[in-house]
Amino acid sequence: MPVPDEDDAPVSEGDPPEGRASGARRRRWPRRLAIGLAGVVLLAAAGIGTGYWYVRHELNSVKHFSNKQTTHLSKPAPPGMPENVLLVGSDSRGCVGKSAYHEVGNPAIQTGQRSDTIIVVRLVPATNSVVMLSIPRDTVVPIPVTGGSNKINSAFNSGPNQLIETIEDDFHLPINHVVVANFCGFTDVVNALGGIYLDFPDRARDFETGLRVHTTGCQLVGGVAALQLVRSRYYEYYSDGVWNNDGMSDWSRIRRQQAFFHAVLDRVHAESLNIFAMTKLLGAVVKDVTVDRTLTSNDMLSLALHYRHFSSSQLETLVLPTVEGYIDGADGISPAVPQAGEVLADFLKFGAPTTTTVPRTTTTTTTGVSGSSGATSTTTSTATATTQPAVPTTTSPQNEVVLDTPKTLNEPWNPVPCSP
Repeated sequence: MPVPDEDDAPVSEGDPPEGRASGARRRRWPRRLAIGLAGVVLLAAAGIGTGYWYVRHELNSVKHFSNKQTTHLSKPAPPGMPENVLLVGSDSRGCVGKSAYHEVGNPAIQTGQRSDTIIVVRLVPATNSVVMLSIPRDTVVPIPVTGGSNKINSAFNSGPNQLIETIEDDFHLPINHVVVANFCGFTDVVNALGGIYLDFPDRARDFETGLRVHTTGCQLVGGVAALQLVRSRYYEYYSDGVWNNDGMSDWSRIRRQQAFFHAVLDRVHAESLNIFAMTKLLGAVVKDVTVDRTLTSNDMLSLALHYRHFSSSQLETLVLPTVEGYIDGADGISPAVPQAGEVLADFLKFGAPTTTTVPRTTTTTTTGVSGSSGATSTTTSTATATTQPAVPTTTSPQNEVVLDTPKTLNEPWNPVPCSP
């Protein structure tokens, strides 16, 4: 196993696994992805400041999807108006070198791709606001063209187009831009910042990702350990003399991803005057993200300059409420009724002009996410109705709904951003 970076030392490899029964779990590498790459490219560009021409040169090297791969995108919003950016973490191992096969998988064996991290970011330039909506990857929804339902992450298997169409059809969220990040740049981004600071209330581990946290408190986390953390679905913490499973799987993982975003923003601001760190960060980001063709280098630079003073305390986060159930013949989770519709409506209200009609819950026959009396439909969506099997339209049992946001669900075992 490669020697970890110094920044990984507090949370890298440690004691042999304790008390794991052979075969107790079906071994499956949880493919948690580079959620930090796509978002920090803007802040990285802004942080370089005086290196305007260097920034423009680097941004011009960002890879773009072909127009055919993004035909379902809504038109870019007019200048100054809110717009939605789909951030996707792809689990494709195509960029992985042989030295990292044992950590993230061999691309010759683990082929194809899924969108294991799905976040819709709403940018509101008029108020310098940003809100992130995380969609659990195992949410079962109708998938356009297929004639049936499946986990939403499967919609990315052939590229961003079907995933964009799925989100617009099922959630009535217009998507103006898409940014896809892969595995490889993730550790580079974190290490370019010199690591990120997270406060662990307990020792922690995950046998599936290799995460080992041997000390508690605020500590520097390097790229490999950060990747292990945000990939973790089987997170365990040591409390009261025993190891405990957090029991929340993807929902708790989303909380850790949110903490990661806040920690990255904090670190970018702390290093914003370090030209070397910012140029290294920007270089790490641009080589491993792909964006739609309408998101030009001018657009990215403009956003970077506009949000250059944006701090982690200003970042708002939401999670799509879900409920477990038996869906189309299989166990899965689905959007909760009416809670998911209410969260989606609030998301689209974020930054909406007061003179514009905002989304509301109405009774319709569409197959989108349901509200209190029917499917949630919005005045801003360009998505069309479909005759595919619908997500549930009956009210979800209140005690089964997962409302996983920092405001409503306490998860004291999870790390939080901190200052050294």
